[in-house]
Amino acid sequence: MRHEKPVEVNIQLTHREAQALAQLVKRLGFSDCRGLATSDIEAYLMMDGINQIMKALAEEGYAPR
Repeated sequence: MRHEKPVEVNIQLTHREAQALAQLVKRLGFSDCRGLATSDIEAYLMMDGINQIMKALAEEGYAPR
C-alpha cells in the first residue's frame, strides 16, 4: 500500500465549514475510527487521511488549538 498513487481531492468550503471541519478532525482519534472500521489497518488508514485533511486545513489557516 505504500506505493499507491496519490489521489488529489479539491473542495471548496465556507469559512464556517472549514472551522467546523478543523474542529472535527482535531477531535477525532484512533478509537473513533476503530469503532467505524473493519480492522485496525483500516482505522490507521482513516487516521492517515484525517491527518492529511488536518494538515491541508492548517495550511489555509484553520488549525484550532
